[in-house]
Amino acid sequence: MSARTQNQHISIYEWLSCPECGSRDIVRGPRFEDGSVELRCDECEVVSRVGL
Repeated sequence: MSARTQNQHISIYEWLSCPECGSRDIVRGPRFEDGSVELRCDECEVVSRVGL
């Protein structure tokens, strides 16, 4: 399954479960210079960059 990326700004609170499939298997990726982090759903592989 290929990863899909959400480009719009999304709140980290929406990632308590995946906004696409509802899974709670969320993987935190690297932290970027602007303080944002990458979050990825382990089930459907949707990826989003969110601010903290």
